[in-house]
Order: sequence, then C-alpha cells, then structure tokens
Amino acid sequence: MQIFANGNRLFLENNSSWLKDWGKSFYFFLKQPILLNCRKFLILWFCILAISTGCVQGNGGSFNFKGIFGPLGLSSDLNVPISVNYSGSPYVFTKDAAISGITPDLTGNIQSCSSNPSLPSGLVLNNHCVISGTPTIAQSATNYSITASNGSAAKTIILVITVDANPPTSFAYSLSSFAFTRHASASPVHPFVTGTVTSCSSDIPLPAGLTLSSDCTITGAPTVAQPSTNYTITASNAFGNASVVISIAVNETAPTSLNYAGNPFVLTKDTPIASIIPTITGTVTSCSTDISLPSGLTINSTTCAISGTPNTVQTATNYIVTASNAFGSISRNINITVNLAPPSALNYAGGPFIFSQGATITTLNPSITGTITNCVTDIPLPVGLAINAMTCAISGTPTSTQAATNYLVTASNAFGSISTGISITVNLAPPSGLNYAGSPYVFTKDAVIATVTPTITGTVTNCTTDISLPAGLSIHSITCAISGTPTLTQGPTNYNVTASNAFGSTTQTITISVNVAPPSALNYAGSPFVFTQNATISSVTPTFTGTATSCTTDIALPTGLAIDSTTCVISGTPTVPQAATNYVVTAGNSSGNTTRTISIAVNIEPPSLLNYAGSPFTFTQGAAVTTITPAVIGTVTSCSTDIPLPAGLSVGSNCAISGTPTSTQAATNYVVTASNSSGNTTKTISIAINMPPPSGLNYAGSPFVFTKNTTIAIATPTFSGTVTSCSTDIALPAGLTINSTTCAISGTPTGIQASANYVVTASNASGSTTKTISIMVFGKPPQKTNQIQCWDGSGMLDATCSLASSLGQDGKLQNGTAASFTGPILVGASDYITVDNNSGMVWTTCQLGRTGSTCTGGSNTFYSSRANGTAACSALDSLNAGAGYGNKHGWRIPTIAELESLVDYNNSTGPGSSNPKTYTTSFPGTDAGYYFLSSDSYVPSAGAILVLYFSSGATVGSADSGSFRVRCITNGP
Repeated sequence: MQIFANGNRLFLENNSSWLKDWGKSFYFFLKQPILLNCRKFLILWFCILAISTGCVQGNGGSFNFKGIFGPLGLSSDLNVPISVNYSGSPYVFTKDAAISGITPDLTGNIQSCSSNPSLPSGLVLNNHCVISGTPTIAQSATNYSITASNGSAAKTIILVITVDANPPTSFAYSLSSFAFTRHASASPVHPFVTGTVTSCSSDIPLPAGLTLSSDCTITGAPTVAQPSTNYTITASNAFGNASVVISIAVNETAPTSLNYAGNPFVLTKDTPIASIIPTITGTVTSCSTDISLPSGLTINSTTCAISGTPNTVQTATNYIVTASNAFGSISRNINITVNLAPPSALNYAGGPFIFSQGATITTLNPSITGTITNCVTDIPLPVGLAINAMTCAISGTPTSTQAATNYLVTASNAFGSISTGISITVNLAPPSGLNYAGSPYVFTKDAVIATVTPTITGTVTNCTTDISLPAGLSIHSITCAISGTPTLTQGPTNYNVTASNAFGSTTQTITISVNVAPPSALNYAGSPFVFTQNATISSVTPTFTGTATSCTTDIALPTGLAIDSTTCVISGTPTVPQAATNYVVTAGNSSGNTTRTISIAVNIEPPSLLNYAGSPFTFTQGAAVTTITPAVIGTVTSCSTDIPLPAGLSVGSNCAISGTPTSTQAATNYVVTASNSSGNTTKTISIAINMPPPSGLNYAGSPFVFTKNTTIAIATPTFSGTVTSCSTDIALPAGLTINSTTCAISGTPTGIQASANYVVTASNASGSTTKTISIMVFGKPPQKTNQIQCWDGSGMLDATCSLASSLGQDGKLQNGTAASFTGPILVGASDYITVDNNSGMVWTTCQLGRTGSTCTGGSNTFYSSRANGTAACSALDSLNAGAGYGNKHGWRIPTIAELESLVDYNNSTGPGSSNPKTYTTSFPGTDAGYYFLSSDSYVPSAGAILVLYFSSGATVGSADSGSFRVRCITNGP
C-alpha cells in the first residue's frame, strides 16, 4: 500500500504492522501493515505527537489524521487500474523442450495470476504472470484466459499456445533379425522409440500373415515360408520420421501325422501296384526308408507315395518310412510281402517263323505273365537254335535247312506252367548287307572314276539298278561294282542297287552327282574402288574362267551395295560412309571356287535440305519441350546456331533441339547450320517462349468448417506458376473474400450456411487452373465440458481417451467453446458478480448467504425447496433501494443447463477433499458438499427436481425438499 501525506510517500510493508518512511529511517506500528514516508524523522515524530484525529482502514480503506502540519490524506494502490499484455502471442513450443520464460507487460499491483484452462502440462504460471517450464504433451493451438488480479481488480487476456511434437528418434527393435515359424502366432515385436509415433510403414509388404500397427508393433502368424528378407520400417508423425532395417525369415514346421492306409501290404512280383499314397500333415521336402524297398518299387521324395512293379519275391519285411523337411521329421512302420505268380499268357508274336540258314536270327522273346524258373520244348529245336531255360527266348544261327516243323514250348515255376505251340522253317539265306561305303558320290564330268565296289554277305546271281546310271557309268551283274567315265553333268540322284539270288535280295540306295569343273582366274579391274555416299555406282563387272553358280563376299559389302549371286557383278548406292575396306570375293560352283580381294571406300556426302517442321515454334517457360528433330539429307556430324538458343534449350550434334526454357522471350530467329567434313546446310527457324499457365491449385484444408462471426485462419492455397487473377464461380459466404493474386481466402463469416462447393480459378494470360473447395459456416459452438478423461462401458477410467470405447466422449472430442468468465466484479459497495463471456449471462459470484470477493464472509444458507430458492433469487431485485443486486434485475435460479456451464471437470484445487468441479477463480468458495438448485424438474419422478453436485460435477434427481444451495443468474438489465 502507498500512502501520500502532504506530498510525502509512505509504504505499508507486506506481512508487517510497521509504517515506515521511504528511506526506512523510522517505523510506526499499526494494526495493519502500512509503510509511511516522511523525509524527516523529527517532523514525523512531532506529527505523531500532534495527531488529533486518526483513522486507519485496512488495505482498501483510507488513513486520515490531523497534526501540526495539517490533514494527512492516504490512499491504497490496490485501487490503481491494472493491465497485463503478452506481446508474443500466439506461442508455438516444442514438446519436452524448455521454454524461455515469458514475462508480460504489467501495470498495477498484481497479487495473483491464473489461467483458464490450465496451461499445457509442464508449464507453470507464477503470481507475476510469468510462464515457464517444459511442455510434456503435444497439443494444437489452444486459447488460455490469463487473469491477473488483486483484492480490488482483475484483468483477463487471451493468449494462444501450440505445443508441437518432436519427430520420432532412436527407433530400434530388440533384435535386428527375426525368425518366425509358418502358421505359428508370433509374439508381438514392440519397437523402442523416442517421441510420438502416429503412423508406421514398411518399404515392402511384411510376410503374408504379419501386420505392422500404427505404433510399429509387428504381430500375426506368417502363412508363407520365406528366406531372411530385409525390411525398412519407418515410424512417423507430423513432424518427421525415423527408420530402422530389420530382417525377417519365416521357417517351415516339421511334418506330422504320416499314415499308410492298408498296411501291411501283400504284393505280387511283376505286377504293377496301385500307388500307395500316405496322408501327411505339413510340408515334406524329403522321403526315405531305412532299408531299400523291394526291387522295382520306389518312394516319391516329396509325397512319400510308393509305386512301381516289384520284380523280386520276398517274405514279409518291415520298413521305416521317414518324411522330413529342414525343421524335423516323422516316421511310420510299414510291412511289405512280394509273392511269385505262376506264369501265364505265353506267346511268341510273329509265328510261323521262317529263318535263313547261316543267318543269326533275331532273338524270339515271348510275352509272358509271371516269373519263369524253367522253359523246355517237346522236341529239339533246329540245329544251331536254343531256348533260354529262364526266359523262353529262342536264339542262335540255324546251320541246316528244314521244312516247317511244330514245337510245343512249356514255361513253368514252382506255382505252375503254361505252354504254347510255334512253327519254324529254315531256308537258304538270300544275300544281305549290301553296302556302298562312299555314298553319296560326287564325280567330275569326263573324268574316269575309281571303281566303286560294295560289300555283301551271301551269294549273288544278279545285280541291277532301278534307273540307268549316269551316261558313261555301268554296274557289274555279279559283283555290283560301278565303273566308267561320266559324260554329262547332273545333280544328286538316288539309285536303288539290288543284289539277289533265288531266295531273296538285298538293296542299297546310293547317291551320285556329276559336276562341272570349278571356275578360275577371278579378277576385278579398277580395284581399289572409291564411291560417294548416296551416289549410285557404275556396275563393277569381273572376269573369270568357267561357270559360277554362286558369288559371295567374306564380309558384307558397304550398306546399299550388293553382289550378283552368279555373275559376281557389284552394283547399288552406298548409304553409309566408310574407310577403305578389303573384301574377299568368292566365285564357285559345286566343283570348287576361285577368289579375289578388292578394296572399297565410301566417302561421306555433304548434308542438304535441313528442315524443321513446325517452325515458328512457341514454347512454354518451365515446360520441357518435345525434342524437335529436323529432316536432313546426308550425315550430320556437328550442329550450331548463329546466336545462343533461349536459356534452357540446346541443339544436339544431330541438330535436334531439346530442353526446358527457363525465361520468356518474344519470337526470335535462329540460323541452324548442320555440317560434316564434306560441307553444310542451313535453316532459319523462329522461337518464342510464353509464360506457363498456373497449375496444381490446391487448398489443403478443404472441406472448410467456419464459425459465424469468428475470423477464420487465412486459407492460403498452393499452386505452381504465376497467378494474375483469382475468382470463384459463385460468391463466397458473406464476410469472406478471396485475394485476387494469391487466391487466399480470409475474413469473418457473418451468416450461417450449409456445406457448399466453390470452384476457385487461378489464371494468367496463358491459361488457368481450378480447384473445387467446400465451405460450411456454423453458428456459435456449445461450451466445452473441459472433460479430458474418458471411461469404458464398465466404468473403468481411460485417462488418455485412447481406447476405442472413448470415441465420441467429450474427453476425446474436445469440441466446443472454452468456458470464459470475468469476475468477481465488485458493483457498488459489496455486490460481487461474475459474467459469462460466452453467453453474456450474469451470476452472483457467491452462493446465497456468502459475501465478499472470496465468498468467505457471511454464513451458509440452506433452502428447503425450489420455491424457497426461487423466492430468494427474486428478492435480489429489491436490494440497493430497488436498483437490484449488482444494479441488475431479473434474478432467478438457473436452469440445469445454465448450472452445468459452471462445471469444470478438471478442477482439483479446492480445500480439503471438497475439490469443487467449478471455476474457483471466478466462483470462489463454492460448496462442493451440497446440491445446488435448478429450475428444471426431474421428469422420471413426480415432483422431483434436477440439482447439481459440485463435488463431482454430476446432475442428479432429488426430492423437492431438503437442504440446497442457491446461486442466482440474470440476463436482465
């Protein structure tokens, strides 16, 4: 407190009963702390002695006394107006990063400072309104009402605080490599990460059956085996991301439940079995038995199926079958017996048989079913032939002739026998094996051939050919030898030569060609040859001796030239230049060839008729041009322009123009020159570069939802290019405007409207781009409940509102307008009111019966019914000589909805265990232990009323009798 006495200043020290001067030269004891200032101790002393009257009234009162220096007037600085201002709002902080202390500009004596709602977790507000600390929870932009006050006045200012999250860091899993088992549920693999993760992704899909949650936890049961594979896992939030590489392998399970239905098995030797297929659970990569299966049977290496034809008799034998893969195995015992069957169906195909004396017969292998242990004939076979006792096969070489004779063949084993009859005749052998070893034969016209003598088995009495041999050649009638001198040429011709006797013949096909003499003395006059690209050459005709049927070169002639296949003449138009190159020309026929080496060079032709279709050209700044390739005759080795092309464009060595122009220009002529070592050609073209039309217009926040009479955050779009005009197809909602060059939408909507689409067009002289956005304007939103916790269906607390059951709860949604009150406000001498800044309604700061700025004066007043409470509120209209409490009329008890607007579910600052769930700064001293009356009835119970319990913030039904508290409300003048 400051006190002014005749121009001197005195101070009342806090928590002191001493009044002292400015220089602290003396002290004066008072009942309440006051600090006096007198420049002279003796003067003050005499002043005190001379006091004739004096009065000290608290911190908010006055101090008057009379002395030798006259009246002394004192005043309290608590009545000096106060103000508070934060120049940096809105503030944006980072989660877990300490902020620099925010000190406001203050005026007046500030005794306390409070925030509504509470500052972000981790930040504190001291009594001088300084904000400090380290925010620990990320949040979007939030309004905070900061109220600075003392015993006589209060000032509230709104500031905005946003807390951004840190990007995730230190992202890792417990292992870098994981191995799972197919079809087995994997234990969840949780990551270790610093920071908040809102989404998670993998560069390639996880193995089938595994999933990656939004917090990067890996769960599931893999369904497909795979080798170890690397995955890059990325944890993200709106402010960044972190990645880690892990490897995952999915292993198979061991096979189970191997079973062979029908075991034990009895099989018959040499009888194909029906495949014995087991049932198996799991994947098998290998199947085996402990000992080999009966001969002729096999086991499939992956299905374990047994198949085949057993070819060995065996007694009952046990086999252990094992099915396995890389991860384990399973075994099953089976028993197999193979019995012998009696032979049956003995048959010699091809009978009756006629053989030739002295000629080894083709073994007669009969068909038979079953196993043979003995085979015999009823009479001996022809001399030189024999029968196999185990197979019944007849083989050998008959040495004497005989007429047709019948033989009974019997095949048997220990279980029975089978017989069949056959007939055998042995005749004299016809000649056989006629062979001309040198066929095909190539002879030369008019040249005596070496006699061609064949080999033959047996006796020949005659030798012939099906057609006459070449003129000049003949065949010997007994030896089949060919001799003579061919007199005519011919191509390859087949001749069937037949050697015979009375019992048969043998034939051999031979091929004979008679060729002319090979050519010779090939020569090209004029070599080496020098030609010009794209100029037709004079035919180059060689000389040679003899007949040529083909002409070739060792390597291809220059492109565009060709050689005649029979005359060896070279002609054509060379199209590709080349240095002097040697070519070996070969002229030949079927009898031989002759060669000559020549040299050919092709000089390049100068380019001509350069032309760019489409000139003049008009391009767009910043847009890659489609490569412009000119038409030109001849080969171009270099290309240039008389002046540089527009910035960003270039001309290639083939005169193709490409690139992306980076600046605009008017139409300009360029002379393009195409050249090679033989000359050049030119073409004048024109190029203009226009500004590109804008593109990619986008409003990131659409659809937009605004609130009537609330200034919107400017909606600034993104687009590419330059915009000179912005417009919408229909007028924006009243109060909103669009910037003509940035297309930003701003303003304060003054009316309410349903969602409507607007086509925004951004344009310049070259074109335009459009974007359809949606705008809705709401009325004023309801007041927030300030609930930040949620509960599930069983009533269990979900403190962070993260469970699915919390969707739609106030603690999760955080919708509505934040509560805002101004008060306590002193009206007149002792009336305290609190104003709801959202609704404009006025409340009594204290519950009825309590008085003062802290509602600690007076005493508790209870009302036994709603009627009594209503009367008590109405009585406030007659106070202050009819001016009404707080100079207002229309006082009444509130509706339950109005009463609920005072509930602050997060408040826990009350004394003891009361903790009233209300805004105790604006409504101090609220009694949490009793019900507060409302004007609404509790419908389910006749005569009951709705009351509010500030201990929990709950609304309940109650009988209209008991002990109730009352806080009154008015919206009157």
